[in-house]
Amino acid sequence: MAYQLRCDSCEFDREYSDWAEANRYASEHEAEYGDHWVTIRDLQEA
Repeated sequence: MAYQLRCDSCEFDREYSDWAEANRYASEHEAEYGDHWVTIRDLQEA
């Protein structure tokens, strides 16, 4: 599967093939930038 990460406050927009990896990078981004929110979208459902 493929997952797209997109931040609501900056240009952070990436794709990962593994859910755990996508979730880890989203959490790290939100921890680094406390006012940012990252959405993880399953590209198979698009």
